[in-house]
Amino acid sequence: MVEVSNPQRVVFPDVGKTKAEVVAYYEGIAARALPHLAGRPLSIRRYPKGLAEAGFFQKNVPAHYPASIQRLSVPRSHAATQKHRQKRQQTGGSQTADATIYPVVSQPDHLPYLANQGAIELHVPTSRASDMARPDRLVIDLDPPAGAHELVRQAAQWIRVALEELGLPTVPMATGSKGFHVVAAIEPDVSYDQLWDVTQKLATLVAAAHPEHLTTAYRVAARGERVFLDWLRNAPNATVVAPYSLRARPRASVAAPLSWEELPTTAPDAFGIDDLPRLLERPDTLAELAQRPVAPLPFVQQVERAFDASGLVLEPFDRFRS
Repeated sequence: MVEVSNPQRVVFPDVGKTKAEVVAYYEGIAARALPHLAGRPLSIRRYPKGLAEAGFFQKNVPAHYPASIQRLSVPRSHAATQKHRQKRQQTGGSQTADATIYPVVSQPDHLPYLANQGAIELHVPTSRASDMARPDRLVIDLDPPAGAHELVRQAAQWIRVALEELGLPTVPMATGSKGFHVVAAIEPDVSYDQLWDVTQKLATLVAAAHPEHLTTAYRVAARGERVFLDWLRNAPNATVVAPYSLRARPRASVAAPLSWEELPTTAPDAFGIDDLPRLLERPDTLAELAQRPVAPLPFVQQVERAFDASGLVLEPFDRFRS
């Protein structure tokens, strides 16, 4: 059990949740969350003084982290663009001139330890430390206009149908924020470049089929009242919020895998820190899906053929100019 420093510090002022309660949540959820975290480099959103003050993303491992937390050196050339690398916020800790040294957890007690260090959100890439070049997840992040719950649920169903028709079973995940993720488990058989390219083409195809409701426009001002199909979660060095992570939002909401049957009646931020018993009682649909990964190459080939036949053209994309 972690000895909590400053246990009465209020971390979530709107709901009065303290640091002791955040650590207790991560201690209670650790065994359920660990399969989604273990073996993946972590990016951590920390709020050492609680949400009343600004937080920051930490990628590099501070020197004081215990030796049981593995260090993974990832070359910065793994990032998508030089400009992206230049814009990285460095938050101290172990680093080299050309690599980021990520923490990789492997034990349940690592999660409350991180919470005691001010961690609120845990983010992971779609690949594992053992093969950072080839993802084992495909994620479409659905980013809706504020309050558009019914529209984002419909968007999730459209993505589900498109992926499953192409041979990829999926589950939805409530992100604890505005939208949902649609997640497929794949064998690590294709590169990030291949998957990033093909998911952009898939998103373009689906958006073109529902142009009044869906978009692939990165700029918020260009989206209007449409749901953004964010394929960029599949880019090198991109991350997604980990299942069962708390969110740095006023209600202390939680990201949680769902079943498709639950989607019509479940809000993206339906679960919160007080729902620990309910989360532990629920099936873990994403962990179950991960036991049956699908070979992605047939999917990649089918999307390529469909996109070539569609006559659509991909818009040039630079996230720093969009």
